[in-house]
Amino acid sequence: MKMLTGKVVHQLDTKNRIRIPAKYKNEFPQGEKLYFVEYGAGCISVMPESVLSQKLASFEEVNPGDPELMNAKRRILCSIDEVAEDTQGRTPIPKSFREYAGLQKEVVTVGMGQYIEIWALDRFEASVGSMSIQQANELAYNKKPAEQ
Repeated sequence: MKMLTGKVVHQLDTKNRIRIPAKYKNEFPQGEKLYFVEYGAGCISVMPESVLSQKLASFEEVNPGDPELMNAKRRILCSIDEVAEDTQGRTPIPKSFREYAGLQKEVVTVGMGQYIEIWALDRFEASVGSMSIQQANELAYNKKPAEQ
């Protein structure tokens, strides 16, 4: 799978559907199921089954006698839903996911390497738009800020 990068600004239609942008959709593994996931704060992710399976692998080891970990497992697994696409390539976003991400009309889809995120445009701009590329690089690569 090619690395998913970049961003695309688009809209939910009147029936709360989107088209997953072709630049991303065409790079997901052919024929593999996609899933909506409450993964990052403030947005929803769309992951192919292979990527989601990797992220969930540690749950196979959760001891059923540990109520806190079992509740975490339940919370995470109930926040995942299979992506359904209609015959015209539109994907309805379930209400719980729209509410979680604050999606209304304007959305931005962002490539995150092996998966994508769908953000409300205003939420994305408020969260990510205020960070410079220099700040992002410093955080991502653990560099100390340049002294002025």
